[in-house]
Amino acid sequence: MHRSFEWVLIVLPAGGLIWWLWVVLVSPARELLSVLRRIAAGDFRTVMLAGGSPVLRGAADDLRVVAETLSRQKTLLAEEEFSLAMILGSMTEGVVITGSDLRIRLANKAALAMFNLPGTATGLLLPEVFISHELQGVAQRAAATGEVQHGEFALGIPGLSQRCHLVVTAAALKAPESGAPDGLLLVLHDVTRLRELESVRREFVANVSHEFRTPLSVINGYLETLEQGEVGKEMLLKSVAVMQRHCTRLNRLIEDLLTISRMEEKGVVLETTPSDLGHILRDVVQQTERDICQRGVEVTLSLPEALPRLELDVHRIEQAFSNLLANALRHGAQQGGRVAISANQEGSEIRISFSDNGPGIPLQDQRHLFERFYRVGGDRARQTGGTGLGLSIVKNVVLAHGGRVTLESKPGEGSTFSIFLRVSR
Repeated sequence: MHRSFEWVLIVLPAGGLIWWLWVVLVSPARELLSVLRRIAAGDFRTVMLAGGSPVLRGAADDLRVVAETLSRQKTLLAEEEFSLAMILGSMTEGVVITGSDLRIRLANKAALAMFNLPGTATGLLLPEVFISHELQGVAQRAAATGEVQHGEFALGIPGLSQRCHLVVTAAALKAPESGAPDGLLLVLHDVTRLRELESVRREFVANVSHEFRTPLSVINGYLETLEQGEVGKEMLLKSVAVMQRHCTRLNRLIEDLLTISRMEEKGVVLETTPSDLGHILRDVVQQTERDICQRGVEVTLSLPEALPRLELDVHRIEQAFSNLLANALRHGAQQGGRVAISANQEGSEIRISFSDNGPGIPLQDQRHLFERFYRVGGDRARQTGGTGLGLSIVKNVVLAHGGRVTLESKPGEGSTFSIFLRVSR
């Protein structure tokens, strides 16, 4: 009995000590370890420890501060990543970031679209994704020198018919600690449209220069002949007639250039009035009567009894109709030429057609026909007296009226130009 009592006196204090150690140290330490694992896994919820010793409570308070700091840093990092993603995603310039080994870390949508690349390029080498020796050369120079490098190149994109013109800027990204190059930043600018406009401008200047040079050379030649004196009356009359004809051609070219310039300006206001389309077409045919008789062409005008009145700028729509009629007269059949003009209502539109029985237009030329100075066969319009601007004027006039113009032609079967204008409500 006495011995059992002694064991009780020994076991109770030991059990109490063990219980105290469990409650005060072991259990809080295990809870603290669990919180550490949670924070290491990226869960930065508020740290709450039940009880524990002052030492562990202090550690818990420090851990709570760490968790709150990491949570704020995570939020700020997420916001910065979102802002960066939104900025890169909305940029029209392509942005590519690579490591020092030229392995892609980031490529925005614009960069992928420029090279017609589906999906993502992250993790791939730059030469594997962007197959361009010029681009790789600029990147390698920037990596080797640590200086900003620039380059411009044109390349064919798989899946796209046209070549793309790009301007690239490459800059080395240096590590803050060592200052050594740690990667590259490539910024790609698509200047295809700009280069196309520059090409169009150069071509336009060359065409205008050529169109002016030819009649001016003829006029200058006849003036030199007259300056020498002793010119007979017949030669004098011929010289004056030729110079007058070429002056008329120059004047017509200038008028056409001014018309296109006005029509292509933004904010052009049409002076529209409710107009009788049949009356306008009859006037156009009457004004061209002299040219029709000289060419011996049969022109027919087919109009329904009643056509709705249209809101038109009469002067400009007359110019478009006159150009189409003149085009049909010049390029119709050499013998037995016929031109048919008709107007019919088709739904909410009025269709005005000019058809000739000429040789037609080759298929490869049809999509370029409304471009300024474009000539079928290279020189056909110049030989027949055209400026190469008439159809471009037609297109601009019709578009300004909210309409459209189409062409139907097969080689050897003539051509039909149709203007579609909406009926006024």
